[in-house]
Amino acid sequence: MKTGHAYRIAAALLAIPLLLSGCSQRPAAEPEKETIRILFSNEQSFQLVYGDYFAVKFPHLEVEIVPTDGEFTPDKNYLDEYERLIRERKPDLVIAYDASLYKRWADNGLLADLEPFARKAKFDLNAFFPAAIEQLKMNNEGKLFGLAPEFTSSALYYNKTLFDRYGVPYPTNRMTWEEVFELAQRFPIDPDPEKRIYGIHKKYWTPFDFVEEIASTEGASYASADGKRMTIDADVWRRAFNRVVAGFRSGNLYYYYKDGQPIRYGPEETKAMDLFSTGRAAMMISTTEQMFRMKQWGTGGFDWDVVTVPVDPANPEYTRYFNVAPIYAIPANAEHAAAAWKVVEYFNSEEAARISLKTSETLSTRTAFTTTKDGHSLEPFYMLKRKEESYPTLPAAFYEPFQELVIREIDEAVRGLQSADEAVRAIQTEGQSLLDEAWTKSPPPPD
Repeated sequence: MKTGHAYRIAAALLAIPLLLSGCSQRPAAEPEKETIRILFSNEQSFQLVYGDYFAVKFPHLEVEIVPTDGEFTPDKNYLDEYERLIRERKPDLVIAYDASLYKRWADNGLLADLEPFARKAKFDLNAFFPAAIEQLKMNNEGKLFGLAPEFTSSALYYNKTLFDRYGVPYPTNRMTWEEVFELAQRFPIDPDPEKRIYGIHKKYWTPFDFVEEIASTEGASYASADGKRMTIDADVWRRAFNRVVAGFRSGNLYYYYKDGQPIRYGPEETKAMDLFSTGRAAMMISTTEQMFRMKQWGTGGFDWDVVTVPVDPANPEYTRYFNVAPIYAIPANAEHAAAAWKVVEYFNSEEAARISLKTSETLSTRTAFTTTKDGHSLEPFYMLKRKEESYPTLPAAFYEPFQELVIREIDEAVRGLQSADEAVRAIQTEGQSLLDEAWTKSPPPPD
């Protein structure tokens, strides 16, 4: 579970010295003690992440943990168990680190609308980035059932020094994958792989990850909505396969796999595989984490900048990368909703955002903090909205053999043993057999 946001705020709050006054003024009356029930893994984990924070900011709140540890056993559906705990144990506050989990709770009527709380507290929701509020309202009722102080997003980083050296025009916002590949292909391919400049690179993407990223940008899925049929033998997938396989064959894209086997990397190799930071990749896709890595490791002195990730030409305002988290929400059956709102309000306040901005690499959902970092504009991370997507639920037994299948077929295409189109047809046919077999071994997916 990601808990960095709360931990950073707690640490920053505790770093503020306590001002001891020697005056004889009578202290203000302390607020009455109140209990708040919070759904969390266990008491120890909560105290580690939130204990100091509550001691400083909410000393009048007595926290009672509704533990989730031990509730998620192999014979139970964890989604159903989450809902049972919320309905039966009635926590006052829940924190979702997965937007799909938050949406499920909202769609099933488990959460309270936060807009009435905000109006009563004069809490300005217009201070939040519209795309963040829009994602939080992506539920059956279109209501604001949660608030998130941070979000993650990705951008296309590009090495301006390399672009200038080879006379290639800079990438621009909202380019398509086709346009990005056209730029990538304009960089010369050195015969020596150790000296080669790769047109575009993404750390740790497998060959199929690259293919899937291109196809899914246009809304494609390799399985039907009910998870029963392979749908990879389609034009959008063939275009993606042909583009990626051609890049691997030419050496314009870095190929992670040799003879169908993944290359294993230790700590030093992992650092070396950041080809963008070492000046060996003209472009790459990453989050703001890449800015931190380049500051930590250095960049070899080249100039760089960012634009938006490639988009679907039919929906150029949207991306699958935008995601808000953590999401603070109040269950509809909460007995101490007013106290829970105070916690939600603070974690999403300007004060908390200022602390987080100084201590983390995350992006704030508040518009006041859409600025620059290390001299580079963060605007491309904020420009696109979340594309609402639904993914088919496939049986767990399907994924490993399917991964082996796509690695083998792409490798054979890269080595010239078959065409990219033949690889697509093989994956469609054999993938369907694997999917049918996996379903015979698995129960139906949960509703």
